[in-house]
Amino acid sequence: DLMDELWQDQAKRREIRLGEWIHSWDTPREEDLIQNFMSAEVSKELDDILLPHIASLQKLLDSPDLNQYGAEAYPVIDYILRSRKKPDGVGAYSIPFCGDISSHEYAKIARWFSENVPGASGQVEKWLGGMPLVHAFTLVVAHRKASDFEKRIEARNEEWNDSMLLKMAWADLMISYPTNSFVADVDLECLTALEARMFEDSEEAGPAGNQQWGLDAGQHHRRWNVYLGIPD
Repeated sequence: DLMDELWQDQAKRREIRLGEWIHSWDTPREEDLIQNFMSAEVSKELDDILLPHIASLQKLLDSPDLNQYGAEAYPVIDYILRSRKKPDGVGAYSIPFCGDISSHEYAKIARWFSENVPGASGQVEKWLGGMPLVHAFTLVVAHRKASDFEKRIEARNEEWNDSMLLKMAWADLMISYPTNSFVADVDLECLTALEARMFEDSEEAGPAGNQQWGLDAGQHHRRWNVYLGIPD
């Protein structure tokens, strides 16, 4: 039978043994997805987009001298030179832009980069959140939005070429998209709200909030401690 959180219902809570699930507080959040990018699934689409650019991506990883690159082919380098950005302690340039690339997509592209660009897996600190990876973002955005970009150029009666495509992709990456433009994990949000009510231990929750689940029914599924790790 389906049950709600049985708010303030001490007797009913004591009768119910819970089946085990992953708590909302143990579920990876947006920032965790990026740091644990090797757990992301890589799609064939990324192979199609990025494999032709392996050499240029490796060059950005291995060669710190920015003056040897053509800014038209690498908008991120043009940005670094114009803004006079300085490298960090490991010689990397931290770039904060990712446009409307979600954390899930960010992690997928990062994993692809690590597994496909020679030498990348051993130098994560030089490209995660940095210039080489952001150039990969530029290539992905250029591929996915090429049709839309081309229509904009035609409407302005300007010349359309690969250089213009990359510039428009870079400009798109620099846009701060509103948070509501990203896909929300509705299931996780609902679970968080439910667990907040189920496990709240406060004066408002009353006696039912004092770790009452299953006390008259026995152990929860596989002797699960449902209260382990509850955030303060």
